Order: sequence, then structure tokens, then C-alpha cells
Amino acid sequence: MGILSKAWGWVAKDPHHLIGIRILQMAIGAILLFEVVTNLPFAGYLWGPNGIGGGSMSYLLGPTLGDVVDTVFTADAYIFGMLFILAISALGLLFGYRTRIATFLTLISFSLLTIRLPELYNGGDNITRLMLIYMLFLLPHRAKFSSGPLRVWLHNIAVLAIIFQLIVMYTASGFFKSIGEWWREGTAMYYISQVQLYSLPGASKLFSIPLIVYVATYVPMAYQLLFPMAIISRFKLPWIGLGILFHLGIAVLMGLVTFSTVMIGLELFLISDQEYAMIRKRGGLICKRLSRAGVRIVQKQTRARATEAEAEESTTTVG
Repeated sequence: MGILSKAWGWVAKDPHHLIGIRILQMAIGAILLFEVVTNLPFAGYLWGPNGIGGGSMSYLLGPTLGDVVDTVFTADAYIFGMLFILAISALGLLFGYRTRIATFLTLISFSLLTIRLPELYNGGDNITRLMLIYMLFLLPHRAKFSSGPLRVWLHNIAVLAIIFQLIVMYTASGFFKSIGEWWREGTAMYYISQVQLYSLPGASKLFSIPLIVYVATYVPMAYQLLFPMAIISRFKLPWIGLGILFHLGIAVLMGLVTFSTVMIGLELFLISDQEYAMIRKRGGLICKRLSRAGVRIVQKQTRARATEAEAEESTTTVG
């Protein structure tokens, strides 16, 4: 009963992960704005009537209505309108303005673009769409609230859904890696690095070193499999730090910047408001200690120089 009452209180009282939510909103807003800016010059080629986009809304709206929407969607004005809406709503998420409306508009415009051309996007975009759905139920940025109302419940349930989704994603990815022959042999990252689409120039030579290949193959697999247990243990914060380094490596070596950005945002989302307060407090203490140590070093150097100057002056006087 004690566990149930604590769980009930966690969901019903105050909203959680407000700092992590803000970081996640900024991460998603930044990557979507980046995609708009980089894809805008090629919008006609990607989504236009003579473009390469071959996706269809028929499987969602039916053959008749789907064909109508597909025809309308290829119009240049409609495409640039969707990109404009996506850019404005991404800015709203980035700067925390009307975040619930911005989330809704981002979800609609981004989903229409991805359905039209699914080949352009990667796993990070799929996760982004899922997160946008959950984020519809979060409290708006800087919203006033009191403990107990329905919107606080929905907020906390959405927080749990995001955490659970991340756990499922990591666990499933780690499990499927563990049953793969290349991953079990420790050579998977070598073969991935040889595919030009998923590696930067020079990465193939780096992953020709056996030790680097073994570490780069086994560490991500172990990280993902142990993730559910690690984030409920005392190793939670170091584990999140390791995950951030892991995704930074993916961004640098594989060029998956948007995927890595949203995943780093999700890693930072896992840190609770209380843990952020603790990190801020400890960081302040460390800065104070480093500042004091720096002052002591400067004082010692000043005294040493003064002593040397006095010694030289005494020597000159005696001479």
C-alpha cells in the first residue's frame, strides 16, 4: 500500500520533469528548424508534383480522400505553407512560446511531410513524432497550476509515457543487437562504418582498428540492454552522461546529427527537477572551490615573485 500511495501522490500532486521537458522541447525545435532550413532549397524536388516524394495519405484517409489530399499536397504553395508552419512552430518550441499550440502544429506539419517522403527521414524522426504526441498532454511552458487537477495528471502520465517509450526503444534495440551475428562477434560497427551513407569520411579507417571496433560494438549493446536497470539505480546520472557521449559519437562519426540531438534531449529529460537542483548546487560548490584554489595559486605566485624581487633588491644593495 505504501508503494501505491507514493505512486498515486507522484501522479496526482505536482508536475514533474519541467526542466527536462523544456530541454526536450528545445532539442526537437532545433532539429526541426535545422531540417526546414536545409531542405527548403530543395522543397520542389523533394515534395513537389515532379519531385521524388511517393508517399500517400491513402492508407490513413482511404483511397478516394487520400488521392485528393495527395494531389493537393503536391502543390508548391501547400508545400511551402507546410514548411512555413513547421518553421514557426519549431521556433515556438525552441523559445518556449505557446508550446502546446506549437507542439500540435509541429506534429501535423511534420507528419504530412514525412508521409509524403518517408525515405528522407531516419529513426530520430520517428521518435520525434512519438514524442510530439506525448508532448500534447504536457503543461504549457510557464503555465500556472495547482496540485491535483486533471491537467497535472495528464502531464505526469505523459512524462511516464515518454520515459517508458525510451526504455522500450533502448531495450528492443539492445535485444535485437544481441541476437545479431555481427553484434555478437563484435564486428558490427566495422561493417556499418563501410557504408558511406552512415559514416563520415575517415571513419572507415578508424573502425579498421580491432580494439575500437570491439569497444564501439559491445558498449552500445551493453548500454541499451542495461538501460532499464541503470536509470533506477544509483548509477542513473553517470549512465545518462555515458549515453550523451554515446550519441555525440554517433553525431560526429556517423553524421546523424538530428537523431543524436533528439536522443540527447531525451537523455536529459530523464533527469528530474530535484536532480537538476542537486547538480546545480554541486556545480556551484565545485566552481567556488576551483575559484578559491585559483585565488590561492595566484596569491602564492604573487608572494613568490615579491620574495624574489626583495632578494634581488637585497643583492643589488649589498653589491
